[in-house]
Amino acid sequence: MSYLVIKSLHVVAMVVWLSGMIFVPLTLSRMAAGGGIDARQAAQLRAGFSAVVTPAMLAVWGLGLYLAYDVGYFSDAWLHAKLAFVVAMSGLHGVLSGQLRQMSGARLAKPAPFVLRLHWVVGLLLLGIVGLVIVKPF
Repeated sequence: MSYLVIKSLHVVAMVVWLSGMIFVPLTLSRMAAGGGIDARQAAQLRAGFSAVVTPAMLAVWGLGLYLAYDVGYFSDAWLHAKLAFVVAMSGLHGVLSGQLRQMSGARLAKPAPFVLRLHWVVGLLLLGIVGLVIVKPF
């Protein structure tokens, strides 16, 4: 496949992944403020997260690593910084996934306060990732 096709798929997968990483915490926050979250609602959010957001994250990783290898960016410092941000984002994905799993199994009545504010952290990481990709400062 051509470089531009793979790069386009990488960007689309990134948009889907990060949309879910912003949407789910905002939804949990609204639900918690509106009287609480029951296990059924959490299970529905978890199912959507698992079916759409997690595969998008895996696509981002696979396509991104392929692009970095294909173009030869692995020796560039900006890519190492970007990968650090992407690893942090993947960790937050795991935290969010774990919270949804616990809530859907009724082992957790409400998400941790940090999870309700997770969309801000995701936004800051996204700003760093996109900034590094566009500017390539070092």
